Amino acid sequence: MSFTPQSITWAGKRAVLLVHGIGNSRPGDYADLLHSLETLLGPDRDDVAIYQLFYDHINDWFVQKTDATKLLGDATAALAARIDDPEIGAMLAGYVGDILWPVLSTSARGAVREAYLAQLKQMILDGENAGVAVRRQQLTIIAHSLGCFHTYEALHHAAKYSSHILQPSTHEVRFANVIYMASPVQLIRSVAEQLGSLVPNRRWLETVQGDTLHIPFETRDDGKPIQSVRNWVSITGNLDPVGGHFFRQRADWAYMQVDGQHSFIDLQFPTDVTSKADLIARLRTSKLTGDAPTISPQDPHAWGSYITRHTTDLRDWILA
Repeated sequence: MSFTPQSITWAGKRAVLLVHGIGNSRPGDYADLLHSLETLLGPDRDDVAIYQLFYDHINDWFVQKTDATKLLGDATAALAARIDDPEIGAMLAGYVGDILWPVLSTSARGAVREAYLAQLKQMILDGENAGVAVRRQQLTIIAHSLGCFHTYEALHHAAKYSSHILQPSTHEVRFANVIYMASPVQLIRSVAEQLGSLVPNRRWLETVQGDTLHIPFETRDDGKPIQSVRNWVSITGNLDPVGGHFFRQRADWAYMQVDGQHSFIDLQFPTDVTSKADLIARLRTSKLTGDAPTISPQDPHAWGSYITRHTTDLRDWILA
């Protein structure tokens, strides 16, 4: 299946790649999120080339061609068994089960990885065509949910194999920021380890390599390791099961902890009522108007909410 990477003419030295997560997405589906990012950049927006990686057409094709039903059932069962409450465990396993199927298809994860690497190469080439040397390019990746898994896989593959011309020392490709939002990487690692040999071609699954998760690097001839990422950030919420939190309790087997990362755990609420004072104010308004108080449920996994809560951080990181 062919993949055509997005190409943009750079006006400055910075670029951002947005990598979406769970769910079928097509160009235009994240217009609101793109607008939020443009807004937080303010007058500097024109100096930042913003790319979006859409890979669900690859996912859809392999879902139709790959019979992973039995393996997916084994994977979700393994996940449910790790959660103390059987009823809640089964429910949450079904919720996050969507992130597991690419792990069980070598062809699917390989196709997405190659598309991802092609997009990175195009982004860097666009910078060079604009007269910005690779070592001067300020590259940021913002990934959400399943996109974090694909990001981890692609960056480790890029650092390991010189054929991609994306290594941090040999080719001077170093990312200023890689920002993981609600990362399931550790959750996937734990389930894959429990499944063992049932995971096809484990040697090509970077998420399970090594004693721990780590920032990708290349070892120079003098033995010094050069990391691919200067600022590795993990952001998740304390109600987001995909990010490794179950009812405000962190599960170490599911939460991505990488040596050298900057970690942020957002305080989340099941509704948009954020405090006792807020609730009292709504009840007073309701009494005055005669209408029922407006209380809306909140999606703890929503990408846009993570962006909104960290607008200042994102601006500082991207424009540093």
